[in-house]
Amino acid sequence: MSNTVLQIQLDELMPDPNQPRRGGLQSEIDRLAASIAARGLLQPLRVMRDDERKCWRIVCGESRWRAAKQAGLETVPCLPVEGVLSETDILSDQIVENHVRNDLRALDLSRAMVKLKALKGCTSQDLAAELGISGASVSRAEALLTLPPDVQAMVDDGRLAESAAYEISRLRDEDAMREMAAMVVASRLNRDQVIEAVRRKVGKKNVTKAGRVAGKLDGVSFSFSFAAGEPTPETLLRTLDQLRSKLRELQKGDKDLSALSDLLRAS
Repeated sequence: MSNTVLQIQLDELMPDPNQPRRGGLQSEIDRLAASIAARGLLQPLRVMRDDERKCWRIVCGESRWRAAKQAGLETVPCLPVEGVLSETDILSDQIVENHVRNDLRALDLSRAMVKLKALKGCTSQDLAAELGISGASVSRAEALLTLPPDVQAMVDDGRLAESAAYEISRLRDEDAMREMAAMVVASRLNRDQVIEAVRRKVGKKNVTKAGRVAGKLDGVSFSFSFAAGEPTPETLLRTLDQLRSKLRELQKGDKDLSALSDLLRAS
C-alpha cells in the first residue's frame, strides 16, 4: 500500500461490488456525516485503481465515502493500494477492518467469513489464525447462519442482539428458534436470560451432561468426550478443525502420531 495520501473526487470513487456489507443503517451514515461535517474525514479510504471502469474502487471505507457525500465534501483522502489484489485478499482486508471497528452488521460479517473460508478452502481455525481473530468468533459467525431467514432478519434490523441470536442457534429446529426469538424480542430478555431460556427449552439434562461420540471409520476407532453440553454438529466440527490443525503441525515438524497427545495437552 502506498504511503502517499491522495485527495480524490467523490465521483471518481465506486463501491466494491463484492463488499460484504449488504446494506447499512441510515442512522449510522447520519452520525458519521455529522462527525465529518464538524471535524472532517480523519481516516483515509483504501482504494485501488480500476482501469476497466476508469475509476477508483473502494477497498475499505465505503461508509465514510457515503457519509462524506452526505456531508457535502467534494474530495476525500485516500491511500492507493499498489499492485493488484485478488478478491480473496480484498475480502480478508475488509473482514479484518470491519471486525476490529464493528463496522459490519453481524450477519454481513458472518456471510463474509463463510465466503472467505470457501475461497481459501481452509478450516475455521485456519481462517481465525490468518485473520488474527479468535476461533470462537468464526464459530459464532457460522452459527448465526443456521438461523432461519426470518430470525436472521431480526438480527439484521437490530431487534435481536447478536449474543442472544447465537444462544438461540443452539436450539434443535427452526420452529423452536422462531418461537424463542419472538419471546426474546417481546420480553426484552438479556443474554443471561436467553441462556437460561434455551437451557429450559433444550432440557437441563441435555445442556449440562457430559457427552461422548464414538465410532470407527476406515479401520480407525475414535472417541470424543465433551466435558459439558451435549455434542452438536457445530462443536464436533470445531473439534475436528482443531485436530486437523494440530496434525498439520506434526507433519511440518516431521513427527509421528505418538507426539499428538503432548501437542494437544500443550494447546
